[in-house]
Amino acid sequence: MTSVSDMGSQSSQAFTVLIPRGLQGSVDGLPQDVRQALLSELFRMASLAHQERSLLLPMSEPYALNLDLDGCHVTVEMDPSRSRLTLAGLTRARALG
Repeated sequence: MTSVSDMGSQSSQAFTVLIPRGLQGSVDGLPQDVRQALLSELFRMASLAHQERSLLLPMSEPYALNLDLDGCHVTVEMDPSRSRLTLAGLTRARALG
């Protein structure tokens, strides 16, 4: 488990990015550039969620976000009450050929 640190505020907790063990192999199996893009996006989302927590995010209920990134369909669960972003699903489109 890796967390995004917050240099600006001592009072609020930074969001944690969680990749469950069941998905770690799928992440590790991605080509390096795709894996880096995925991890960068997860940390970017966690950082934005932390910065905008009081303005835009619902504070109680977890919710899911879906995105397509470099040929992968990614599902992320945001849980503002626990300050946690979890990779919930990862599927990769198969190359034809």
